[in-house]
Amino acid sequence: MLALVGPGPRRRWAWVAQAALGGLRRRLSAAGGASPFSPRSEKNPAFRVTPARPRSTADRTERLDMSQFPVENIRNFGIIAHVDHGKSTLADRLLELTGTIAKTDHNKQVLDKLQVERERGITVKAQTASLFYSYGGKLYLLNLIDTPGHVDFNYEVSRSLSACQGVLLVVDANEGIQAQTVANFFLAFEAQLSIIPVINKIDLKNADPERVEKQIEKMFDIPSDECIKISAKLGTNIERVLQAVIERIASPKVSRKNPLKALVFDSTFDQYRGVVANIALFNGVVSKGDKIVSAHTQKTYEVNEVGILSPDEQITQKLYAGQVGYLIAGMKDVTEAQIGDTLYLHKQPVEPLPGFKSAKPMVFAGMYPTDQSEYNNLKSAIEKLTLNDSSVTVHRDSSLALGAGWRLGFLGLLHMEVFNQRLEQEYNASVILTTPTVPYKAVLSSAKLIKEYREKEITIINPSQFPDKSKVAEYLEPVVLGTIITPDEYTGKIMTLCLARRAVQKNMVFIDQNRVMLKYLFPLNEIVVDFYDSLKSLSSGYASFDYEDAGYQTADLVKMDILLNGSPVEELVTIVHREKAHTVGKTICERLKDTIPRQLFEIAIQAAIGSKIIARETVKAYRKNVLAKCYGGDISRKMKLLKRQAEGKKRMRKVGNIEVPKDAFIKVLKRQPDK
Repeated sequence: MLALVGPGPRRRWAWVAQAALGGLRRRLSAAGGASPFSPRSEKNPAFRVTPARPRSTADRTERLDMSQFPVENIRNFGIIAHVDHGKSTLADRLLELTGTIAKTDHNKQVLDKLQVERERGITVKAQTASLFYSYGGKLYLLNLIDTPGHVDFNYEVSRSLSACQGVLLVVDANEGIQAQTVANFFLAFEAQLSIIPVINKIDLKNADPERVEKQIEKMFDIPSDECIKISAKLGTNIERVLQAVIERIASPKVSRKNPLKALVFDSTFDQYRGVVANIALFNGVVSKGDKIVSAHTQKTYEVNEVGILSPDEQITQKLYAGQVGYLIAGMKDVTEAQIGDTLYLHKQPVEPLPGFKSAKPMVFAGMYPTDQSEYNNLKSAIEKLTLNDSSVTVHRDSSLALGAGWRLGFLGLLHMEVFNQRLEQEYNASVILTTPTVPYKAVLSSAKLIKEYREKEITIINPSQFPDKSKVAEYLEPVVLGTIITPDEYTGKIMTLCLARRAVQKNMVFIDQNRVMLKYLFPLNEIVVDFYDSLKSLSSGYASFDYEDAGYQTADLVKMDILLNGSPVEELVTIVHREKAHTVGKTICERLKDTIPRQLFEIAIQAAIGSKIIARETVKAYRKNVLAKCYGGDISRKMKLLKRQAEGKKRMRKVGNIEVPKDAFIKVLKRQPDK
């Protein structure tokens, strides 16, 4: 090294550096270590060949033996509540207390993994996490499921409860019992689960936990001394919640000696590993390498990976009866992992579990790709997303203007918006959503048409295929028998709402001193969009609504077109009752006026029934001030400039294309509040 260094000051610095290195070597030798600069040897760790260290997660899970948790030390529980009562915050504190995640200020909505959940601040998907907690000298395995609170995702809650033996019913100390609190309580009660009432947000200024205790005792017949008062935000009394889970919730009633019987209660699609199924084991054991059979498809798979979620995936060698985890078995097709399916070992068939009752869609809408070349990509995206959200119903559909697409059924408008947002964010899919519709029927009048359609009564799914009145004897619309349960103070408002929606009252019964059950016969198209939202608004969220099919009835229906500068917009064609045509047409025109961006030419928005215009709005054109350069002078000069500008605008209007923004369709769907 010294030979390469030149004379003068450089030589002195080289000598100093060599002396320093020599001193470092001597100190390392004295300490019994090897210098990183010494030749390759066994004493020198810098040159020793060591196997690659596995990832910390895998390293942690390899030592995790799930057999150390006997059935009596397992508790499976969910968290249920009305929206925004603090479920996800409580889940964060439970994860911190059990050491599952590090305690930091950034732990907010840890289990809400979707981008749409973090943006909106709501839970959309139920999420599972396994916690380890020592209590009374024993190590317990607690499987927690955090569920959504909004009514549109009620199906997620009912599915999640199938994997639980008990629930934490969280109630806001400020708001008290609300609609979904009651609905979720009865879901848990019907499933015969242990219910632990938890009163959250006791740190709020207006909190009144004593009042909420009395409500819980009166509504649910749960003694007030069983309520646990907590503040999930501050972490107050959280330990009592875990102790109550262990003491009050029973361990699963399962057998590890019987053949494998596992319920698929949720599933997601991974681009590289295929379907990841969330399973609850009711009997037996499953391990990597086992051959399992799906009761639904009768296909056989080899298990590639099993593990638990805490909340990230942790691989384990085996999963035992009573435990909740995930399973990957090389299912590459999204149709292979049906939610509610039963898995069992090859050549050891078992009686399938009852599964889940299908969801009841409230809103139907057409979904089309913005470009038909994207059809196959969108089809794949919808299949993968419906695997993760099985409450969406899918039927093939087509439109003259939009081409091939689907008719999708959702549980509500929020559900539809979230599904659309997830398509965009997770699969980069751009779609057009049409106005919600219901299937109508038309009784044909002429023998020629009956021969052409081969039946007298035809079903109309797409509004653009609605036949002209001259060809039809009568139109039929679907009706449903709706049941509304509400506190009696809102009865008057709700009756007014029902009458405005052309409903006919059938029955009215007082369930107790405060609650009324109303039965109405509704036209389905009157409740399909926002009846549920209006009902919730009028009743402060306390009223609940359900409906069942009641056949068809005769109705005076008309087809209403929306025209932009005389050209019909296929996506906004609607079928309405003649009485409501003017109101609906005016509302759609007003909303389009607010939504469509201004152009350099005037846009006329019209609602038409046949050739008759029933409503109109105009989007004014941007215009340059052509008179800016005229300082006085003859009026004819100004008129000439204005005339030339008007002619240019007229020409532009003939050739200009109007693009309706995608968000305009969802805005048009929502009615304005009834005045």
